[in-house]
Amino acid sequence: MLGLIGRRLLSGIPLVLGVVTLTFLLVEAAPGRPADLLLGDGPVTPELRAHVEAAYGLDRPAPLRYLSWIGNAMRGDLGWSLSRGRTVRSVFADALPPTIALASAALAIQLLFGILIGALHVVRPGGAVDHLLGAAGLVLVSVPTFWLGLMAILLFAVAVPIFPPSSAHSVGSAAWGFPARAADLLWHLALPALVLGAGSAAIVARFLRAGLATALDEGFVLAARARGASRRRVLLVHALPAAAGPVITLTGLQLPLLVSGSLVVEVVFGWPGMGRVTYDAVMAQDLPVVLAAVLLATVLVVAGSLLADVGLALVDPRLRARPPAAR
Repeated sequence: MLGLIGRRLLSGIPLVLGVVTLTFLLVEAAPGRPADLLLGDGPVTPELRAHVEAAYGLDRPAPLRYLSWIGNAMRGDLGWSLSRGRTVRSVFADALPPTIALASAALAIQLLFGILIGALHVVRPGGAVDHLLGAAGLVLVSVPTFWLGLMAILLFAVAVPIFPPSSAHSVGSAAWGFPARAADLLWHLALPALVLGAGSAAIVARFLRAGLATALDEGFVLAARARGASRRRVLLVHALPAAAGPVITLTGLQLPLLVSGSLVVEVVFGWPGMGRVTYDAVMAQDLPVVLAAVLLATVLVVAGSLLADVGLALVDPRLRARPPAAR
């Protein structure tokens, strides 16, 4: 197991460096100059422009700025946000907690409803419930996320005002006590988490349905049924662990998307998380924030893949017993 973790971590280093380098080149190739954001739209003298660029290190060649950023990032210094006027670490410190809350709620919805719906699919294969759930899941997977978010706001925040349409807290909630603030956060969190987790739950259900349909025909499941095990026990104890592999892999791959923050969901709902910060940074050509966000997302891709591999090894003893050379 330790060898597997070490190999995955080593193979992730070139991936992280490659993605960050490509992002730097793309942002550098974009039209416009980062100093324009600091100088505004008014007339600017060449001396003032040169002074600002020198103060922020923008007058140096692009390769030197890239190498300097890499060296500072390895020491934990992610640079200075040009658009927000403070360190990138402080920007992320404010944006990560709302995103982690949103990602945790969306992941819980994804797994809970995905596993529940996937199990309901195989209760009566080919029946009316199976076809209805399949059609509903296909619709959720097919519709654009921004449209689903707008429809959710229209239905549940405007037509039937159950949830607030945007932001993470109500106006004036900073003066409330902790229980009231926590309840207010959950109230604002419910709708974007449902939108973010609904599509993923439909995908999990489809993967789980296929896995359960195969597992229910396996010899060990048929043997358990022959021994008199109830259908519920056969499904939950024997078939579900055997079909959990694709779900674990999918969950690991979904981790970067959830923790980095779904850009569309956060923009639609005005959620102050990583997705919104990244969107604003791209629009403002705030290179330090963009690079740090891409670095975080890429590290999470590696971590998600690693967690998926470890989860598969824990669920399936055959993977733990396989010699390292065969993996």
